[in-house]
Amino acid sequence: MNKTAEKIQLGRLKKNMTTKALGKKCGLTANYIEQVESGKKIISESIAEKIFKVLEIKPEALTQEAMARQQEYVKKRPVAKPVEKVRHHEVDLAPSWSGALDNILRKYPVYNAHTKKEVGQRTIPTLDKKVEGYHCDKISFIEVFDNTMSGYNILEDDVLMMFLTQDITNDKIYYFEFENTPYVRKLRKEQNKKISMYSDNQTETVDMQKIKLIGKIVKLERLL
Repeated sequence: MNKTAEKIQLGRLKKNMTTKALGKKCGLTANYIEQVESGKKIISESIAEKIFKVLEIKPEALTQEAMARQQEYVKKRPVAKPVEKVRHHEVDLAPSWSGALDNILRKYPVYNAHTKKEVGQRTIPTLDKKVEGYHCDKISFIEVFDNTMSGYNILEDDVLMMFLTQDITNDKIYYFEFENTPYVRKLRKEQNKKISMYSDNQTETVDMQKIKLIGKIVKLERLL
């Protein structure tokens, strides 16, 4: 268990909150909170700040852990060999902190799911080139444009992280195009190469070949 996870668990217990209650206040699931507290899930700084705010935990703990990760990364970097001065031109041997941070933090654009125009950015910490267990080059972010999936706890203006894939797992939520129109829907493969699309008030079954899959939704962020 890392320090952030420990702080969250202690803060939750101090407030006599269940993981379900804490998750509801933060727009997250109880399972997500449990994985964070057990150290199985590495959370972004923005999500950690949101949980800290609900639990009234001072943010210094988050800053200290980020610094500890950065120091651990620096320890593992190979030591640069001394560079000889040539023609009296001084060579700056100071470590490139910006380069180190580029390997820890990565910026991702956020696109409106309907217009596909960029509407913001997310700066996400990476660990071994992964974000939330997915390769950092295989994730993208979209902003929800309506409330047709409110029954699945997905609301307008929510930001969704998705894993770019062409594979469908039944009863998972996906971002895709159908007849050149983008959708966020729960999908289920049916017989005869059909796919059922589920939203709050409608279930529609269509030919699989008419679906242009973009990615599977793996995380939701909501501003309180």
